[in-house]
Amino acid sequence: MPRFSLLSAAAMVILPGLIPGVAGLHPAPGPPQAPAAPAWHLALTRHFGGPGNASGYATILMAGRQVWAFGGTNPGGPSSPVAARLTSKGWAFERLPGGLTDFISDASATSAHGIWAVSAYGRYVLHWDGTRWQEARRWRGGTLSDVVAVGSRQAWVFGTSATGDRTIGTWRFDGRAWEPEGGIAGDIYRASAVSGRDIWAIAAGPRGDAILHLGGRGWRRVPAARGMQAVRWHDILAESRSDVWLLGDTASRSGSGRLLLARWNGAHWAIYRTHARAWAGQLSAASRGQLLATATSSGPLTAGLIITMTDGGHMTWSRISSRLGSGVTDVTFAPRTGTLWASGATLTRLGGDAAVWVHSISRAASETASDPDPAGRPDPS
Repeated sequence: MPRFSLLSAAAMVILPGLIPGVAGLHPAPGPPQAPAAPAWHLALTRHFGGPGNASGYATILMAGRQVWAFGGTNPGGPSSPVAARLTSKGWAFERLPGGLTDFISDASATSAHGIWAVSAYGRYVLHWDGTRWQEARRWRGGTLSDVVAVGSRQAWVFGTSATGDRTIGTWRFDGRAWEPEGGIAGDIYRASAVSGRDIWAIAAGPRGDAILHLGGRGWRRVPAARGMQAVRWHDILAESRSDVWLLGDTASRSGSGRLLLARWNGAHWAIYRTHARAWAGQLSAASRGQLLATATSSGPLTAGLIITMTDGGHMTWSRISSRLGSGVTDVTFAPRTGTLWASGATLTRLGGDAAVWVHSISRAASETASDPDPAGRPDPS
């Protein structure tokens, strides 16, 4: 299973026959699903290119007070990128630099005037200055797995393979030039920044993942807890130096293991296990004391899962489904309007449509269900 956050939880799951390298997946039966509830509503759906294209939105984020969705069509094949912004008149598709191919796989922002976006297979990074998109850098080979903005004009870009082989490696833009980062930082797959001098990351390796931290003495390994070595970590979210979350799957021959989360409190890890068989998506901050996570169930009819996690370790689940199958890649919280926005894709008879869903959290208490397995409790290590 490709470890790119782009459509790994959506198009690469619900559209395996359309994407090179993932044909022939045989998902295991999914976990018990939450009761259907009218919590999530389809806010935007688009199909890009021919009827057989696998269109999808790979990531969604808040930049200032604006909601942005990024994606495109046909990951791994002939494709094109898309950037959509929610305005007072509805969704508007922004003009991107000419000559770009492949979809946008990840994006990060520090403000409405400082958004960075990367294309995994296109191997380029884009920058939005509040007025227009510009191409900031392009690499000749390899793949890009993440981008982290640490300022309106400063960012980190990461590229590694699923087994930890360095392709593009890690690069830092200081506002003037791009510089490669050597050492253990070159293996980073995903990262999250508290500030420019406080960054947490997942480094992929052939024998397992490592958790890294950039502080005053450079990049260093964070000790792992018992049971963390057999986990494929898919995303990381650093709220502070003593509040860091991980989302991943336990190893499985079927390609989809048990979904679980882990939390670092500055001294040790607590692991939150579930019985849910799903492909892990991404993490996002929510209102104070809450965390959001996405996943896509691995049952015969795939569905997107939105998980809300409280500081006390209580999980609630929402389910996004469609007639032929859906997948959710990312979720973001808009505090001014009190709404959640989720990105992903829905399956069509020939391909897939890109989709954005919206949910009012004011109804969350009555329209989400408890963790489908009661084992989602912390396992301090």
